[in-house]
Amino acid sequence: MPKYCSPRVPPARNWPSEDRLNQIDVHAANRAQANLADVVELLPNRTILLMGDSVMEQFYNTLQCFLRRESIELPNDERFLQWVAQTAPLWRMGKRKKPPKLPQRAVGNTRLLYARVTTYQADEVLAAAATADVIILNWGLHYQKMDDYQRDLLNAFTVLDALAAQPGKAVLYSETGAQHFKASDPRGYATGEWEGRDMSTDASCTCKPIEDFNVNARNRVLRSVLMSGKFPHIRTLPFYDLTRPRWRWHFGNCTHRPNGWNYHTCCDCTHFCFSPAMWHAHLHSVKQELLQATGIRSWTRPDPRLFS
Repeated sequence: MPKYCSPRVPPARNWPSEDRLNQIDVHAANRAQANLADVVELLPNRTILLMGDSVMEQFYNTLQCFLRRESIELPNDERFLQWVAQTAPLWRMGKRKKPPKLPQRAVGNTRLLYARVTTYQADEVLAAAATADVIILNWGLHYQKMDDYQRDLLNAFTVLDALAAQPGKAVLYSETGAQHFKASDPRGYATGEWEGRDMSTDASCTCKPIEDFNVNARNRVLRSVLMSGKFPHIRTLPFYDLTRPRWRWHFGNCTHRPNGWNYHTCCDCTHFCFSPAMWHAHLHSVKQELLQATGIRSWTRPDPRLFS
């Protein structure tokens, strides 16, 4: 994070500058951008909870980065830390028993938290609804059976839609991001969702472009659930569209990591290398969906002098 996230420290030697990252990211060049400050300004005295898997954690780490880059970070005061401790028992009732982590504060007393939750657990959804004003979540990558995914979305959205209908509240469900594994589908077109490489004859991890733009099974389930009309207050973040062309921006062969994790088998065409332009585009989507959210539209925001 010090390479790109401090407003005072330039990138380390041999790392591209932020200007260079923006220049080479052709996929985000023509997309509208927003800063984290633009989102924070909508949510003074609100708690934002990001909830999901490691890709969602990448997004949260980016928000931590932008807090510093935009100089809008506030120190965590004692009252906030006490509140975090008081809400932790809600989460320990669930299966994983892991409350949110990495608490942060921004100007206007906007609070940010991240909860590592990879599949639906009823107790954790109830804990999230009792903890946060704005929830940004996704569980898709850890589901392999789409009937299970549909059932769990229906159960979760029943609770979350009621939350999002309240003044000052919002729920944004992010589409599952694109994966770009090669030879992933025996039917003859690339879904990118899993790896079909024969490691006995092909030792090289390679990420490939997706040939069909509408192949993501998890997002088809998400659309079918939302199109039922039962959950009018839940907004969708178009993360798949943002990540679909980014097949060259994956970690790739993670056997080259310094710790040698999963040395002989690991091929990472799921996680994304850092691009400020990509995440600024995603923040623009967050901002636009918040402006359309029923609970945020009906909420009278406090004095703007909070941000001065």
